[in-house]
Amino acid sequence: MSIEGWGVAPPSTPLNAWQTLKAKLDLWLVDHGFLRVLYANRFQLPGPLYRSNQPSEQQIRRYKHMLGLKTIVNLRGYNPTQGRYQLEAKACEEAGITLINTRVHSRGLPSAEQINELKTLIEDIETPALAHCKSGADRAGIFAVLYCHFRLGQPIEQAKEQLHWTYGHFRSAKTGILDHFFESYLSFKADHHAAHPDQEPIDFLTWVNTEYDREAMERSFTPRGFASFWVDWVLRRE
Repeated sequence: MSIEGWGVAPPSTPLNAWQTLKAKLDLWLVDHGFLRVLYANRFQLPGPLYRSNQPSEQQIRRYKHMLGLKTIVNLRGYNPTQGRYQLEAKACEEAGITLINTRVHSRGLPSAEQINELKTLIEDIETPALAHCKSGADRAGIFAVLYCHFRLGQPIEQAKEQLHWTYGHFRSAKTGILDHFFESYLSFKADHHAAHPDQEPIDFLTWVNTEYDREAMERSFTPRGFASFWVDWVLRRE
């Protein structure tokens, strides 16, 4: 996972009839929206924060009415040339929903600086909010873990359950590096506490800012078997 800046989306660019048609074809065919119409992979966390796959225009309007959404966090980044983003930005603008863009990847790890930026974003977003990626499984999962930890105060041991096969997350594929990240912290915390039982257990953010080595951790993880093929070549996770 990596993050390439985040911020409130600028005003959407008006689309003519041909551009609108191209955008819809991009969303429904190229981006596999025809599959997501069958299952939104949407789940609610306290706040409320909802996590899901890429919403369509119709879903955004429905979520505004049903859920009272005030914010959508697009974990796929600012992509004004892509149809699915154009339609999302337009729908949010028309519905009065704040669209925040942050670029996150599911098969790499964030830097310490990026985790601190996500912490600020999570603490500041106005709810009810929806965080989404393409599938709602991996990037929405790590965002949900951090949300549960930084905003809800859950320990990482509990929060990391947001990365689970029930959401479509596969820990034996390349996306399992996200599990490896949190489990590495828990292993370090346990070892540190065993060596220094008189000290308070090291908290997650302190570990991130003082001990975490992204490059070494990425080198130490190896995906396994069929799940990697399924996620990378069949599902084509970003």
